[in-house]
Amino acid sequence: MWIVEWMRILLLHQFAVSHGIIAVAGFIMNVLYPERTAAPLGWPSGPFQVKYGFAQLGLGVMGVMSIWFHGNFWVGTLVTLYIYGISGLWTHTQEIVRKRKQTGKTDGVGLFNIILDVIYHLVLTWMSLQIPGVWSFE
Repeated sequence: MWIVEWMRILLLHQFAVSHGIIAVAGFIMNVLYPERTAAPLGWPSGPFQVKYGFAQLGLGVMGVMSIWFHGNFWVGTLVTLYIYGISGLWTHTQEIVRKRKQTGKTDGVGLFNIILDVIYHLVLTWMSLQIPGVWSFE
């Protein structure tokens, strides 16, 4: 069925490109150029960036490995994306709360990021459910 193949290609693209290659780039930015990466965010650079960079590398490797490993491996990749997504929800929420305390205003961009993050992960999950063999536990 063409729709299943289309879903497979789109999901693989998300794994390999959107998360794989971009996460590897995040590793390079956070480990090799920590000060330059932290400065535009207004955050201090520190050893946490090395840990974060290696976490991104792990996610990136999972994404790239999804090119060769299919089926249940994709569930593992999704789980790592969910965990990474939760970290984004956490930090965006903390930033919204911090800005609200400082300015008394709600950060619309941060709130929009949270909504998009939730929708994005729901769409990835829905796509994976359309592909036979991804969620089979035999």
